[in-house]
Amino acid sequence: MTSTYTSLYALPSKQSLESEFIGKKIDQLRTPALIVDRSKFKKNCEDVTRKTKERGMAFRAHVKTHKTTEGTRIQVQAAGGVKSTICSTMIELWKIIQDGLVEEGLVDDILYSMPVGEDKIADLNSAQERIGSKGVIRLMVDHPEQVNLLTKYNKSNGRSQKWSVFVKVDGGGRRAGVPPQSDQLKDVVKAVLSSDQVEIFGFYSHFGQSYASDSLSKGSSYFEGEIDCVQSAAKVARELGAKGDWILSVGATPTAHAAVLEAENAHGGLEGELELHAGCYCMCDLQQHATSMVSESQLALTVVAKVVSVYPHRREAMCDAGAIAVSKDTGRYPGFGRVISPDHARLWDLGRISQEHGTLIHRPGSENEFAESNELKIGETVRIVPQHACLVCASFPWIYVVDEQSGKGEEVVDVWVPWKGW
Repeated sequence: MTSTYTSLYALPSKQSLESEFIGKKIDQLRTPALIVDRSKFKKNCEDVTRKTKERGMAFRAHVKTHKTTEGTRIQVQAAGGVKSTICSTMIELWKIIQDGLVEEGLVDDILYSMPVGEDKIADLNSAQERIGSKGVIRLMVDHPEQVNLLTKYNKSNGRSQKWSVFVKVDGGGRRAGVPPQSDQLKDVVKAVLSSDQVEIFGFYSHFGQSYASDSLSKGSSYFEGEIDCVQSAAKVARELGAKGDWILSVGATPTAHAAVLEAENAHGGLEGELELHAGCYCMCDLQQHATSMVSESQLALTVVAKVVSVYPHRREAMCDAGAIAVSKDTGRYPGFGRVISPDHARLWDLGRISQEHGTLIHRPGSENEFAESNELKIGETVRIVPQHACLVCASFPWIYVVDEQSGKGEEVVDVWVPWKGW
């Protein structure tokens, strides 16, 4: 059989990848390779979703971390079902539809989370027409011109269905969104009120700054800040005359973990229903582990690499996983990843990276633990937990799936092929 690697750039099918790799051991894979433990992935989804529901909140699953049909199915089927999703790209939105998740009744609410651009509107309309009454495509706005573009499109094309939008609120992260008390937020609300083609579904905030959390109390503080952020924006909208039973959507993975780990809080007197959203919660990574709210047992994603050279004179080694394989993201822990292979756990870090290779260094403070048997050898396989799962997943053409719970933590049991494109 011809190796799949010979046709790598022809984007091999899931079936051909399964045929070649299912049953293979991790140390038999060509590296670098991306590994996801399905049992950990599923448990992460179940735990966060179940606890969210127990605390009286709705949940919206972001699919951008893995961008796969299989992973999305696990997310939306967790804890009795989650029918609301978030997408960062059009390909994510379309694949949720094309791969049957709406048709099967698993998803009925898809948020395209990028502030909507004029070049996407026709495709978004086509997606809505494709699913019809089985679901709704929601959009994100944070500027009145976006509302004007949606209004113009409907009137120019005879579209009768109103666009359902979240207003993106900036709580200090200074990424997308507008501050809750700002003139621009008021202008966005006024633009919606003056349009008969757009309606506010809710207010949405993402506290990316919560990645700086190093304790449950700090994570909880960010979570409360998110709630205050969207609540303040909703109050402004009420004062301007806006009406509706709104969704107040908050969350980043650290604040989502804080929300389900803290003692249950009663969030009364809100201007709408509280919804929690998260994406990286299904995988977790070093950044999440550094918040102290995620244990090692929740780390579902690793990068497998081979040691290609060793440098005893400086007590370092080189592996074939570099910036493309692990990203250049950093976090509170030093370096770009941690080796968790049983023989070398707690002793080695991926300390420096170039484009295609990385330098493995002794973890600071581990010098006294070293013995000759702990040194790395050429050809040895190492498993690395990267700093940030999302960018890592985006770099690989496919994902090798293992399942520790079934006793196959070192054997490929499935292959997921991520959706590529924008």
